[in-house]
Order: sequence, then structure tokens, then C-alpha cells
Amino acid sequence: MEFIMITKTTLATLLCTLLPLSCHAQAHDDTLQKIKAGTPIKVGYRAASVPFSMREGSAPPTGYTLDLCARIIDSVRKELAMPDLAVAYVEVKSSDRIQKLTDGEIDIECGSTTNTRERAAQVTFSNTIFVTSSRILARVDSPVRDIATLKGQRVAIAQGASVAPLLSGIDRERALGIQYVRVKDFKEGFDALESGRAAAFVSDDIQFAEFLARSSHPQDYAVVGEALSVDPLGIMMRKQDVRLHAIANRTLASLAASGEFDKVYARWFLSSKMKFPMGDAMKKLLKAPNNTPNY
Repeated sequence: MEFIMITKTTLATLLCTLLPLSCHAQAHDDTLQKIKAGTPIKVGYRAASVPFSMREGSAPPTGYTLDLCARIIDSVRKELAMPDLAVAYVEVKSSDRIQKLTDGEIDIECGSTTNTRERAAQVTFSNTIFVTSSRILARVDSPVRDIATLKGQRVAIAQGASVAPLLSGIDRERALGIQYVRVKDFKEGFDALESGRAAAFVSDDIQFAEFLARSSHPQDYAVVGEALSVDPLGIMMRKQDVRLHAIANRTLASLAASGEFDKVYARWFLSSKMKFPMGDAMKKLLKAPNNTPNY
């Protein structure tokens, strides 16, 4: 009788062949373990997701979500007794943020990412940190007034935006024949609208509020039609980072209980230029937090 010697390496290779998803999950150690071994925590940020996450020139990235993530990282420092824990910032785009997270290029994503069922199958979201809705922004001299009037129009939409498949579905269902202008981020979307490359821009209402607050001619634009969707935003982490996820949610709950959450919100959304009061949906979520995706 012939015996076959199976080594640990051979067994691991065999399991990876049969269970590739399991192997992918094990490809990255728990983030807190890596931190304890001396690795900085890698924070993903968006350069033009105002006011959630942004960066100008060589200045450090800043924004609402990054403020909340800074509180979470402070909690990690206390949990691990590592007051000198370093932070490495990595720029991500809407089209590659999930891939960079699952591949280990970042450990936590602090931008403006909508928690959807499709995304929640790949990553873990913190409890909801903001509630927004997808709307249509158009020039006031444009014929666009609602979803029906997008028929045959050039419409800007950011790559990887959660509303993209929803809009595509509406487009097919109603035979609108939308001509899509693919842009990399919010700034490029607004540029397309301003330059006339697009007749409308579909994105988050809070981004439109920020744009109009900064614009020198806000009277030239209007948010039109009904909301296409209502979207909960959260902070992304890898699924295997159970401990980091727990720290994040404990931190957010503590900020809500102390009133600090309201202060962070006011800093970014209740400025002298922009007034975007916290909605009832978000107020309820601070009292009964959850990370339920919307669709």
C-alpha cells in the first residue's frame, strides 16, 4: 500500500483551491494584531468628498467622517495601550475603495460610502453616521426638472456611486436613453455640469448643498425632482475585523451619549455658509443605532 505524505503547506494549498473565499478572508491578519506588531493603521480617505473627506495640496486630509474616525483611532490607542499609534493616510476613489480595503491597502475607510446590501456582503459597516438622499442637480436654464425629463439627456454620475445601478435600472425600465458622463468624483461631476458637458448631475443631496454653499452663483442651479433613494452612510472595515468594528460602534455610541457627535456634526454641516440640519432619521439612529443597509 502506498502512503501519501500531506504537509501543512500542501493541505493549505488544497483548501485554498477548494475554498478560495475562506483563503481570501485569512489573507490579512486582524488589524489590531498587525497594529500590536508595529504596523500603522491605514486610513482610506476621499480627496474631494466634501465635507466628509477631503484634502487640499499637502495639508492632512480632513472632514466629518475623518473626525469620527480620529475618535475611533483614539479608542484603539487606549484599547491597545499604544498612545503613539501611527496613522497612514491612503487616498481612495469611489471605484476602488472596497478593493483596497479587502486587499489590505487600507484598514478603515473614512469617506462617504453608502451602506448597501451588495457592499455589506463584502465588507462590514459601522453603525450609520449620516443619512442622505440621491437627487438630481440641474442648471435652472435646463429642461431637466425630474427623472422623466432626463430622457435623452447627458447625465453626470460618479464611478462606483451607489445610485448608479439604481439610475441605470430606472433608465432601462422607462426607456429614457440617458447619455452617461462618467466622472471620477463629485468635483468632476460639478465641473461637467458647470461646463455644459452634462445637463444634470445625480448624486447626494448633501454634496449639492456643499457645492451651492461654495458656488459664486448658486442661483444658476436647482435640486429638482423627488429623491431617487434614501441612503445610510457608514465607515467601512473588513469583515474579519470584529474587534475593530466593536470599538468603532462603542466609540460612536459614546460620542452620541456625550453630545460630542452633535458637535462634530455642527462643525461640518452647520457652518456660516451652509445650513444642513440633522434630519429626523439620523436623530433616531443616534438613539437606536444600527448598520442596516438600504437596498
